[in-house]
Amino acid sequence: MIAKRYILSTAVILFMLFFAFTPEAQINMQTPKEIEAAKYLKQNLAVFLCFYNPAEPELDKIKADIKAVTYNFIGYAEAVYVNGDDKDEDRLREEFKISPDETAVYIITPLGKPAAKLAAADITKANLMRVLVSSCGGGGCGPSSCGPR
Repeated sequence: MIAKRYILSTAVILFMLFFAFTPEAQINMQTPKEIEAAKYLKQNLAVFLCFYNPAEPELDKIKADIKAVTYNFIGYAEAVYVNGDDKDEDRLREEFKISPDETAVYIITPLGKPAAKLAAADITKANLMRVLVSSCGGGGCGPSSCGPR
């Protein structure tokens, strides 16, 4: 009798674990910004994953620089902004080891690999473009080469 209960309990646990780790279940465990970034990566785009503190004094300049670069690299790069005050994104910030009061940009290649992290003072058009272009080899910012389309 104990063996039957053990087997049944084990089967139920394995069944639950199987469904907990299916791709559909993993999608449901993603934060909204992870889903947005994944959408761009599936389109073979690089992603500027910008974690920001709303009180960052240079935030307008940082966002303008990111916008300028993504505009110049339309079809190669997109930006995803993660507000430090957004509690729904706590898990994403933890994954990247970013505190809510920190401003930083991770440049993620279309292969889903971080190419670089730029801290607030280093987030400039020149630095963003340098990292984007240098990540072009082996799955970088475009299907065949870098540069604006």
